[in-house]
Parts: sequence; structure tokens; C-alpha cells
Amino acid sequence: MGDAQNGLETWGELVRSARAAHPQAAFYVMAGDLVNWGERRDDWDLLFHNARGVYDTRPLVAAIGNHEVDEGHADLYVAQFDLPRNGPDGIEPERVYSMEYSDALFVVLDSNLEPEPQVEWLDQTLGASEATWKFVVFHHPLYSPRPGDRGQPELKAAWTPVFEKHGVDLVLTGDDHAYMRSHPLRGDQVMESPADGPIYILSVAGTKMYGQEDAPYVARRFTDIATYQVIDIEGGRLEYTSYDIDGQVMDAFSVEK
Repeated sequence: MGDAQNGLETWGELVRSARAAHPQAAFYVMAGDLVNWGERRDDWDLLFHNARGVYDTRPLVAAIGNHEVDEGHADLYVAQFDLPRNGPDGIEPERVYSMEYSDALFVVLDSNLEPEPQVEWLDQTLGASEATWKFVVFHHPLYSPRPGDRGQPELKAAWTPVFEKHGVDLVLTGDDHAYMRSHPLRGDQVMESPADGPIYILSVAGTKMYGQEDAPYVARRFTDIATYQVIDIEGGRLEYTSYDIDGQVMDAFSVEK
């Protein structure tokens, strides 16, 4: 899921709907801005209260968003979770980390920080993994069709060559409060096959919404609809499906290796 942030009561209905429809889910991934005021305990209490029956039964793999950061610090965010402490030296533990589940690697970055200090660790982590499937999660999208060109040129310049070098499959982001799936991309160019470049996903799970414009890299986009995404992997086949709160399929594709 992308941002919950606002309307956590409504978001709670979404996450419980996801749990009911897909009880086999091993864990949940959120791409930042879990709450609106990361320095306020009340917001965290509201998040977990509305996720009762879900986040107390399955692990939450969280990335840090800008709303979790207060003057550069993320004290309550770090205090809420017990995340892997295997990130790069010099960065506060639990803000950047990696984990493997079965034949999949998840690398979680902190897009609030300067990207360069994360590059060497990112390169080593992706390169050392023998996982068939590789996913990267962070908050600020590198490709966003929101009006005003909300792309992140510094992040993109630092990180996308590493993603492409190591065959990252999906890049999962939030922040721009809409849904967008890119074509496979390499060097900003649209590729024919997912084998040639990552697919970038932007999504929102809460009630705050932004508009979008067309862009050459967009394969699917819509706004004003909160969604959750399910990634099913069986051997060399990945099935991706995006659902709204009522279980309607909003987007779907598959990748084979």
C-alpha cells in the first residue's frame, strides 16, 4: 500500500478488506506516510487501532515517509517498529534495511535522506542476493504524473542505474496520492519487457488524493481511488493485482522468468 496518512478510519476498512479477501498474505508493505503527524503518538494509536486484526497477526514491512520525519528525526517511527538493523553505516538503524522472504528480496530505502550514502550499500545488497525476485520500497516516486513534474531527479540519478544493473523487478512508492504503474523503464526509456527494466508503482491507500497528467512512461493510472496491491509469486511467475476497497480489480499484470 501507499500512503494511509489521512482518513485512517476509512483506510482501516481497506486493510481489513484486504485481509479478509487474501488471508494467505505473509506480510504487508507500506511505502511511507503511514500517519499524518509522525511525531504525535495519537496518530500511531489511530493507525494500529484501525489495523486491529491485521497488523497484530502479520508483520508490517514499512518504509519511512516525509510525514514520519520531524526536523530530520523519526523517533516515534523507529520506536513503533522492530525492523532489520542491517542498513548502511552512518544512517540511523531501521530507516534503511533489507529482508528476504522465500525467493524474494525486499530493499527498503529512505528517500527523505540524501541518496548517495545509500548507493554503495544498495549496490552490495542487491548484488549479493541470489533471490529471483527483487523489490525496492521507498516513499517519494521517481516517476510521477502529478502536474508540476514531481519527479525526484537526484534520487533517480543515484538509484535507477543500480536498480537496472541488478534486475530489480518492482519499485513500490507512494507520496503523490494517486495510482500509477509505469511501463518497464531503462534509462527513462520505455522497454518492451519487464526483463529489460523495473516497473515503477505509485499508489495511495488513504483518503487524500491528487490529480495526474499523461506521461509517456505511464501504462495505467487513475485517481480518487484508494487501493491495495497483492503480489503472488509461484516459482518463476509473478502475479500482480491492484484492488479497491470493494475487491474490484483496478489493475493487473504478470511477469515470468
